[in-house]
Amino acid sequence: MEAPETSENLEMSASMNLAPRPEGGDNPAEPFVPDFSEGAETGLYLALLELLDEGLIITGDEVILEVNSAACRLLGREYRQLAGQPLAELFPSERAFLTARARLFIQGEMRGSLQVSTPAGLRNLKFIAAARIRPGIHALILSPDLAAELPAEPGAREDALWPRLAAALEQPVLVIDQDERVAAANAAALRTLSIERSALVGRPLADSVRIEWPPAGATPLATLHTSADEALSARVLPGPRPDWRLLILPPVSAIADPAPAARPRRDERAACFERLFADSPLPTLLCRGDELRVVAANAAAAELYGYTEAELCGLEVAALRTPEEHGRPACDSGVWTHQSVDGRRFEIEVLCYPLDVPEAPDAVVLMHDLPDAPLLASRLRLPVDVFDTSGQAILISDAHNRIISINKAFTQITGYSLADVRGKDPAMLGAGRDDAQFTDELWRALAEHGQWQGEVWNRRKNGEIYPEWLSITAVRNTRGEALHYIGMFSDLSAKRQAESRADYVATHDILTGLPNRRLFERRFAEAAERALSTHRNVGLMRLDLDNFKLINREFGDNTGDAFLQQAARRLQIAVPHGATVARERSDTFLILLPDTDLSSEVGRIAEAMLASLAQPFEVEGRQIRLSASIGIAVLPENGTELDILLRHADAALAHARQLGGNNHQYYADEMDSAGLERTAFEINLRHAVAREQLEVHFQPLVDGRDGSLRGGEALLRWRHPDLGLIPFRRFLGAAREGGLLGELGDWVLRAACTHAAHWPADGMHAPLLTINVAIEQVMQGNLAERVQEALRDSGLAPERLELDFEEVVLKEEHSRIQSTLEKLDGMGVRLAIDDFGRGVSSIPRLKRYPLRALKLDPALVRDVGVREDAQAVVEAVACMANVLGLEVFARGVEGKAQQAFLCALDCHLQQGPLFGRPMSAEAFAAYVADPAKFTSAS
Repeated sequence: MEAPETSENLEMSASMNLAPRPEGGDNPAEPFVPDFSEGAETGLYLALLELLDEGLIITGDEVILEVNSAACRLLGREYRQLAGQPLAELFPSERAFLTARARLFIQGEMRGSLQVSTPAGLRNLKFIAAARIRPGIHALILSPDLAAELPAEPGAREDALWPRLAAALEQPVLVIDQDERVAAANAAALRTLSIERSALVGRPLADSVRIEWPPAGATPLATLHTSADEALSARVLPGPRPDWRLLILPPVSAIADPAPAARPRRDERAACFERLFADSPLPTLLCRGDELRVVAANAAAAELYGYTEAELCGLEVAALRTPEEHGRPACDSGVWTHQSVDGRRFEIEVLCYPLDVPEAPDAVVLMHDLPDAPLLASRLRLPVDVFDTSGQAILISDAHNRIISINKAFTQITGYSLADVRGKDPAMLGAGRDDAQFTDELWRALAEHGQWQGEVWNRRKNGEIYPEWLSITAVRNTRGEALHYIGMFSDLSAKRQAESRADYVATHDILTGLPNRRLFERRFAEAAERALSTHRNVGLMRLDLDNFKLINREFGDNTGDAFLQQAARRLQIAVPHGATVARERSDTFLILLPDTDLSSEVGRIAEAMLASLAQPFEVEGRQIRLSASIGIAVLPENGTELDILLRHADAALAHARQLGGNNHQYYADEMDSAGLERTAFEINLRHAVAREQLEVHFQPLVDGRDGSLRGGEALLRWRHPDLGLIPFRRFLGAAREGGLLGELGDWVLRAACTHAAHWPADGMHAPLLTINVAIEQVMQGNLAERVQEALRDSGLAPERLELDFEEVVLKEEHSRIQSTLEKLDGMGVRLAIDDFGRGVSSIPRLKRYPLRALKLDPALVRDVGVREDAQAVVEAVACMANVLGLEVFARGVEGKAQQAFLCALDCHLQQGPLFGRPMSAEAFAAYVADPAKFTSAS
């Protein structure tokens, strides 16, 4: 048995949120230590739930812990449909939940609007995110009415919600605004500071008390100096608005050496004692004198003896004992034989001790423990506010482990009422997953230690199996005999759902829902171990969508994401059961094919995936066809380690791309050279400028009517020390991925201008220099300045320079593009759109930008004379350009028929193999000097 409580203990128990007095081992630098331990401060908030008209939700980052009835009304759900459920279920989508969580818990927004999902549809609610209760736990306040949250007018200092919260607390609280005025103070604070409300609220705090705020980084404790020269420590917490603060003062009992006026008044202490006495579940008698005459009895004692409380008062305790017990000292504690009013006898264990209080110096308390009590159920009635409002399920069983009482949470979690389970063994709740050994260990722990806790699986009344955290405590008498067992448990379903969701997010790609690289590696390890032990194969593929970057560039990232989601679903359908399709990055996918017998099976599956992707895709009214390249490596033929197989699959993928895409290739040893070449590009390209390995070549631009030279197009070449002369298209991808296009573009601009400045004039026309410009160069922002510098240094006239831009500049919405093009046009530089017709251009911007020419995409020119639709497109472009006042250049002209057709459309400026292939700078200079002689010589 525990030592009896003194009157001081009783007083402390009656005030549930008083701060404890510091013990000797406490930190002396923090004299005020409010009870903000885990659960205590949450309990403080929960006590206020039903005081609010607004909806209040106590929530973790992922799970709703508690809600009040106002929140249930706002969200259109019952309590059980909210408490313990994932917070994400309040929102219409995963993205909406993640956005809201970032705003509330990461960015710390204090006020705003949320869109939530209710059974009646979507609803917009205003919110106030209260200060963090403890790490990971927040109070979220919801309201449909803006006026319930915001001041009536800007600058108003009153806040309707937080003063109500403060007023509901027994602990003294001050709400301080950004100007250090007191916005609210509760009654406890006014009593502690001995200040009238009118002299404190709405006035600067410094008018009433002097305050020393804690320095930055120090313990958040402020010191208040009252008018009575008393120094009080106060906890500083974030307030309800930015730059507001809450001051939580120590309650009276936590102040060292309190003045008599600060002690609880006698009537408060008496009321506290009377309530504890009357509500005690144990039969208790208050007696006086040596004969132990009863002066007060509680309801449990009256029920035990069969007397009314009034009839018990005035009796001597001896009248309640059998004659055989009269020879013992009346005040002895121990086992006694008592009798009820109807003569029924029973053994009871009595604890007898004096009540040491000034008001009753000779009072004695007799408290009974009943080993064989027939009224056990009545004795175990817990106070309603503890038993029935507990969030945990509670069941009480007797010494034979038969259920005698349950609370509301038990019914909410299990679905069983008291009538369903009364008198039954709690084992009826089990899901049948726990074996006999587990049960034996549980009862052995209860016998040895009096308690057990752990995770078990139970079954609800509707048959649903769920996990729970169960704690069982054996309640014994002084002889160590079990009187009853108290079981408390909580439903872990929401926790398991949150853990499952966290695991899903960690192992899956959010956009497509496919496994990510982490889960792919885990499944490969399992498949490889199984295959090596059973002598079977594992196929591994790397799949890359061909030219997918063009889709993002043409239609935008949102459309690109929608295409990726469709592609992911098609790939999942195309592979056999048991295979894994994972998204590695962007438009690259990994495919794992475990337990294959033949390598050829992997190739057949690859063909099925290519056929699936070949069907047209349609998103947002747009239809497009995709193709893919696939590289295949097989375990154990091509290796047994994942890194090696991935590298080999990547080499095979590169070979598939070199063959034009839309095919699959198995890895072969000779493909390593391609991998070395790609690695050489990535490593050595960064040093190509410094090592003087770059060259600029030129291809003639002629007048298709007479073949006269009109200009030359600058083309970049890389003279690699091992791989020889490499055209730009071979290392464009490496340059773009490595962020080198700007540096390479600058080099070409300077070198080409220097060469062109020395070209002799061809008749009356000085040859035009054309240079291709990537969108990355435009977006760097200083293209016009770099062009001006190159022209100045080389001496080339601006009107002799034409810059050809990618067609994507017509799609991008950016002020930098407009500004750059206007600056270049102002300098006299000609501007053109290259490869026009490859994408879907924005026609209005052709007129908005200062362009002078369009250059037809070689793919269109190539089909002239072959396909009527190609000729129709070229003719339409030429007519449109004529209306807009733009010249039309044709690239890729290969034959006389194409030359004649284009000239008939007034597309005279032409370029292609028919007129000359790219040549070195020296050869082109000689060609410019004498085209006829150069042609005959070659």
